[in-house]
Formats: sequence, structure tokens, C-alpha cells
Amino acid sequence: MSSRECSFSTESTSTGSCTSLPSPTNTGNGPQTPCSSVSESTPDSVLQLHAIPADAPINIQHAELLIHLTSPSASDIFSLGDGVEPYQGTISQALKTGLKAPYLLHQLLAFSACHLAYLHPDKRPHYSHQATALQTRAIALFNAQKIDVSKENCVAICLFSVVLGHHLLAETLAVAHSCVGTGGIDAFLSRYVQSLSTHRGVFTVAMTGWTHLMSSELSSILLRSQAFTSAGPRGTECHGLRVLVLQSPTLDDGEKGACLAAIRYLQLGFDALSTGLGPGPGKGEHENMRFQMLFLWNVLVPPRYTALLARKNPEALIVLAYYALLLHHGRHIWQVGEAGRYIFGMIEEDLGAAWDAWLEYPRVGLGTRVG
Repeated sequence: MSSRECSFSTESTSTGSCTSLPSPTNTGNGPQTPCSSVSESTPDSVLQLHAIPADAPINIQHAELLIHLTSPSASDIFSLGDGVEPYQGTISQALKTGLKAPYLLHQLLAFSACHLAYLHPDKRPHYSHQATALQTRAIALFNAQKIDVSKENCVAICLFSVVLGHHLLAETLAVAHSCVGTGGIDAFLSRYVQSLSTHRGVFTVAMTGWTHLMSSELSSILLRSQAFTSAGPRGTECHGLRVLVLQSPTLDDGEKGACLAAIRYLQLGFDALSTGLGPGPGKGEHENMRFQMLFLWNVLVPPRYTALLARKNPEALIVLAYYALLLHHGRHIWQVGEAGRYIFGMIEEDLGAAWDAWLEYPRVGLGTRVG
């Protein structure tokens, strides 16, 4: 499902068994942005894993979420995908797959609730609670199955990874505003790193089924995405960032390699933004992926880079500042909004004047330069 991109550049060699994933963290009283939870987790938000009786009444709230997924108003719900395939056909196929994989169906409904929370601010508390409860249930179902990837379930697992990733990113970006002045970059990074870890756990399992996926209906999508993420960087937006990392006296070779890998994907993201905007080699070949790296970057960056972020390593934070600029280019997208500006501001405040020169490029791009 191309707007719901299973987009990754290499085949994983990890074991196919699923390790348990953490349940999602509530956002507390976050900003008025998509998927912001409005209360701490309650017992009602973690559903029990017992079977639903056959004569149980229809859940009208879940029916509403299902109807929304198949309606024109949800056509932009996966706007960080590549947008090549018609939405209605692909979402119908995903829902059909979800009938055999309840964890996928629950996650689809969870993300539908997240989108409705954005569309209807007056009902945000209601839909946000639904989104959190259904996502928690989806992850619990996935963990309980202790899945081994096979020809029969590889598509469901891949789609689950994608939908969960979109949902986690929307939730995480939604808390950026509330972290400004209340916990700052420490609070944001805590949430962000947990989000990366959760998504990477499912993604790693999904990619063990690469051989099976190449024989599935997702093969053309995966190959197109692989071509995108494996391309050679062209632009120079991240040149200064590479210099910073290569010259760092504190990063070891492995840490430098992790940062450089993250920078490479950032440059591909900036390259994609300019697709189709002028003459030159390679223009237009990934025109439907202009904003996809806003999503993909979060699962493509190496775990070692994530560990540097968790420690608030200055070079890693400056790499994240460039990602904030990439986000800012997609601020018209419902999941993103002004998150890039908020993230950059927290990084700038935390690093202080000593690192100011290295933040100049994203600062100018974000329009936050003073004076």
C-alpha cells in the first residue's frame, strides 16, 4: 500500500521472533495538535486480552472509526507516504488483511481515531483516548502472538509496522509544543527515543520477512522505496553537518558512522524536496516521495545514533536540528504542523552559545534568526 509505505532500504538479518514492545506512553495535557492524550493512562485504556463473545453488541465508536478510514475525509491520513496508489483501494486491502490479523485492525482504528482528533478539536479528548486505548491493545495483541514471520503473515506485519510508525510519529510531534518551557528537550527526547525504539522493534521483525515480502503484493512498493533510500545524496544542505561530525574530538568511529548514516538520509530528504522543481539529472524520479523522509528517517537512523540522542550528545542534537528543518518543510501536513520550529527551539536553548554557529543553517531555514 504505497501511501502507507513499507519503505526501508535493506533486508534485516535479525531473528523473526517478536520481542515484547513497550506500551505507548500517554502525552498528558499536550498541545492542541493531533493525537495529544488528555489524561494519564487509566485501566480502561488497556483492554483485557479475553475473547469478545459472539453475541456482543456492535461497538458504534469503532464503527465510526472504520467508516472514517474508508471516507474521503481520511484521504490524507497517510500523507507522509508516497501517495502513488489510490487511497480507497489500498485502505480496503489493509482492512481485509486486518481481519486475519487483529493487531493490524486495532492499529488501523487507533490511527483513524488519531486523525479524527485532529479534524475535530472539540472532540479531541474523546478521540485521543480511543487512539491510546486501541494502540495499547494493538501492541498487546502483537506481543501476545510471539510472531514468527511467514509467507502468510508478512504483509500484515509490514502494514502494522507502517501504521504504528505513522501513529507514533504523529503522537510524538504533537507533544513538542507542550515540552517547550515544561521539561524542554529532556521531556521531548524521552518521548521521542521511546517512540523510535517501539517502531524499530516492530520494523525489525517485519524486515525478517523480506524474502516473503518480495513475493507479495507489496513488492513493487518496497522496491520503489528501496531505490529511494539507497540513492546517492546530491545536495549540499548537510555539508556543514558532516564536517561537524567528522571533526568531532569526542565521538568514536562507530558513533561518527551512526551520525553520518543519519545525515545521509537527511540529505536524501532535502534532495526529495527539490524534486521536479527545475532541470537536472534525477529530477522527477521520486516526485511522489517529497515528504516521505519525514517519516522514514525515524526508522532508518541507526540505534547507536538514537543512543547518542538519549544522552543529549551535542552533535546528535545538531543532527536532530536539521531533521527539525526537514519537518518544517512539511509543516502543511497534518501530523507535522509547527513541530519542527518547537524542536529546533528546544535544541538551541539547551546547547547554548557554544554551538550557535553549527545551528545557523537550520536557524535561517526555519526563519528563527534574531536581528
